[in-house]
Amino acid sequence: MRFSHKDKKDSRVAKQSTYAFDYPSKLDQAPKEQGAFVLLNESSDVMYVGVASANCFEKTLAALIDTIATDKVVAYRWFVTECENSAKSLAQDWISKYQPNNQNIR
Repeated sequence: MRFSHKDKKDSRVAKQSTYAFDYPSKLDQAPKEQGAFVLLNESSDVMYVGVASANCFEKTLAALIDTIATDKVVAYRWFVTECENSAKSLAQDWISKYQPNNQNIR
């Protein structure tokens, strides 16, 4: 299922990427805060939803390189939240909504 831009307006999102970044070549564009992220295929379908702790977006995204979770992934979007609990809640809601193909095969 394609990522809905309406989800960017969720009250738990403090700020977000304005567009999708190439994955994995643009990992250095990830923020230094905590939040949730989505990995997308060429059609902007959500393939994986994850959570990053403070200062760990880049490290968390890098740890997924060459795993089944990133199969067919070409881009990512990030969403900063005020706290890690909000990030986890947001990610769980998006996993339920999008049912990403690569979510449970890591």
